[in-house]
Amino acid sequence: MPEPAPAAPGRKGSPHSRPRLAFGEALRTSRSEIAGHWLRSLLTLVGVFLGSLAVVIMVSFAEALKVMVWQGIKSLGYNGVMFISERTPQLPFERKKITESRGLGVRDIRALGEWSTSYEGVAAMNLTQTVVRALGQEQRVWVFGVNPAYATVRNRTVSAGRWIDAGDELEHRKVAIVGHDLATTLFGTDNPVGKQIRIGDQVMHVIGVGEQLGNTFANDGGDSWTQREMEGVVIPLETFRAYIRGGERIGVIMIKTPETENLGAVRDETERLMRRAHHGVGDFEVENVASEILRAEAQIKEVLRSWTVILTSLAAISLLVGGVGIYSVMKISLTERLYEIGLRKAIGAGDNTILLQFLIESSTLSALGGLLGCGVGALLCRALAGFFPTGLPVSPLGLALGVGFAIAVGLFAGIFPSLSASRLTPVEALRG
Repeated sequence: MPEPAPAAPGRKGSPHSRPRLAFGEALRTSRSEIAGHWLRSLLTLVGVFLGSLAVVIMVSFAEALKVMVWQGIKSLGYNGVMFISERTPQLPFERKKITESRGLGVRDIRALGEWSTSYEGVAAMNLTQTVVRALGQEQRVWVFGVNPAYATVRNRTVSAGRWIDAGDELEHRKVAIVGHDLATTLFGTDNPVGKQIRIGDQVMHVIGVGEQLGNTFANDGGDSWTQREMEGVVIPLETFRAYIRGGERIGVIMIKTPETENLGAVRDETERLMRRAHHGVGDFEVENVASEILRAEAQIKEVLRSWTVILTSLAAISLLVGGVGIYSVMKISLTERLYEIGLRKAIGAGDNTILLQFLIESSTLSALGGLLGCGVGALLCRALAGFFPTGLPVSPLGLALGVGFAIAVGLFAGIFPSLSASRLTPVEALRG
């Protein structure tokens, strides 16, 4: 029997070597085509580059916006907080017993702290308006008398110095924390810590400067407590009672609970304990601020989610425009290379080899554009970070979407011209 003829080079051979050879040849020819028409390739890259750049910046901006909103809400100090304030008894029999209650006072703070295990802290606050003087400057501001637990309950910190402690409260020390805005008004760029201010006719020692509360995206209105606090002075409650305005009465008591999933039960318990302390007289009101904040946060999440989708969609549209450019270039390339395609198919190139060649070319263009766009987008985010209070961190999601969308668009834009090229017969291609 005659022996079988040896396999022709490039036609038969190891099943593992054929795909590698086809892929390597497709990669080489794609690289040559891109380099041979560098101006056309560069213009095509611009569309994908701008699209990826827009995706990175838009998604990073959306993420920075979320951070600013949630940091602003947290700094307002309402999460898990309920307010207890005085009111006139509503029921007739309670009004008759009004003399049995001494109103909202210091003893209520101790009672709530001792009787309940649901609270993270129990804070109290008195306030009044008076003139504050320092370094020849004077300002009529709100003066807050608070206990040390106020920092825990209302999430308060200082940007310089320290907060009020138990020793300040116990010894009635004449110490003060000036608000974020008042510090600038009275002391300019100087550090107020260690200096003295005069509140009314009392000289106080500045031990701290309050942090900024809220921001442009999250605040609690115009003439609010947080605004008054940033423009005012905080002193120990016992110092307030000893030197500013005496008496047992407390303006507002605030409790904070970590049990945010059972706010209704905590509110009911607080009302029960307060009635017990006031001998059954309902001369107080418990305001469940924490529930209102949870509802507001749910609405904010929906708004932020919508904005993220909108911004990402706008950026994705620009990527689709870049995809149209890739599609146009691939169609032009197909028309110019009909003879080459016919020749390659005539000597044995399969449909998959031609398809792979054109797909590699389109995806290479889109991947280069995507990588360049993401790189420049990351640099721009870092350059613009100073214009945002919380910075403008580069979003990993934005980078992934930028590159991923770019490659996907390139493949999608290249698939139709690639299929057209691969399905041509040698005769059709050579005739074209």
